Amino acid sequence: MILYGTAYIDGELKKRYIGIEDGKIDFVKKHYKGDVEVKQIDEIILPAGIDLHVHFRDPGSTDKEDFYTGSKAAAFGGVTTVADMPNNHPPILTPDTFDKKLQMVEERSCIDFALYSLIGDDVGSMIEKTGLFKVYLSSSTSTEKKIHEDGIRKVYKNGGKIAFHCEDEDYFNKPGTDLPGYNNYRPVESEVQAISSLNELPEGPKRVCHISTKKGLQEALSDGFSVEVTPHHLFLNEEAFLGGFGKVNPPLRTQNDQIALWESYERGDIDFLASDHAPHLEDEKTDFIDAPPGIPGVETMYPLLLHSVSMGNISLSTVIETIAEKPGRYLNTKKGKIEEGYDADLTMVDFRKIETIDRENLHSKAGWSPFEGFNAVFPVHVMSRGEFLIKDNEFIGDKGRGKFISAKA
Repeated sequence: MILYGTAYIDGELKKRYIGIEDGKIDFVKKHYKGDVEVKQIDEIILPAGIDLHVHFRDPGSTDKEDFYTGSKAAAFGGVTTVADMPNNHPPILTPDTFDKKLQMVEERSCIDFALYSLIGDDVGSMIEKTGLFKVYLSSSTSTEKKIHEDGIRKVYKNGGKIAFHCEDEDYFNKPGTDLPGYNNYRPVESEVQAISSLNELPEGPKRVCHISTKKGLQEALSDGFSVEVTPHHLFLNEEAFLGGFGKVNPPLRTQNDQIALWESYERGDIDFLASDHAPHLEDEKTDFIDAPPGIPGVETMYPLLLHSVSMGNISLSTVIETIAEKPGRYLNTKKGKIEEGYDADLTMVDFRKIETIDRENLHSKAGWSPFEGFNAVFPVHVMSRGEFLIKDNEFIGDKGRGKFISAKA
């Protein structure tokens, strides 16, 4: 297959022929002479997104999401690779729980995927399974009760990577009954102190998940940690009229923090854009106090940022770097770039086709979005390893075609 159109290559939009063979990009050329029919692409060809932080609820809570519905929603949002978190039921902590999850996901996912593990007594065996691990610094957010420092050393010694949920519950206050109260419940100091405490752990690359505050970001950058930000912390704050639908950990923060994150994103201080897709059903979120924290976002992440590009609020290069190029390198895989030898994972968009986000057009089991009413640029076509998953806005992918990525160095 040969595509011809305007593509994002080496930081610029260029007219190029893109040859695809066996799921890989075979060549990228300015000129092409040959007998193979060329498919003209009228849309802009971009690298497909890689979401390093999703909770597809499989196994354990498949009434809220499963890997088929989650991966299908991701594809509609231009994301063709995800890394799924380990706080399942049961938690992913042993070779047995990992293998069972992997088997289920291989049967359901229509996109490629990596899987995180928690760090426990079997960490040595788990390193043989995956290169990705997650540590929660607040016991209230996970079944993990303590940090296994020996396990962390083993992970780093064997080339693994660890993502940290940074909230220190020693700084928590009384729970609130609205978004400002919830922000106060899990305050800025909780994030800052948890990030600072990473310096006391064994030496190795540390990624701070879903950074939410200016002070937390400053602490992470000064300590040399990589930083991830979510669309909800970029686009929303505690003043949003969302009630329980905006309840998430860490909380939506002040408008000042939101603006500070945007400014840092524009400067290139943020390494990764990730959705932290954590869906709950609508009837679970109606009462604020009882609402479980978490929001859906894998389908809207890339489209929201592409609309911001179209409005001149952020550069396309910054978005591509944080949603494709750096995540691809993080997973130690040839994804995230339109370059010879890379997987042909592509999303094709028309920046003139601006849509309003409507729950009726989304595909997560959650059935709602905190971004309803926001403008977005959704892809017209999406390709994973040279196969169209979305063609003319219609899903044509196959369940179970996704491949596991171990992410080991």
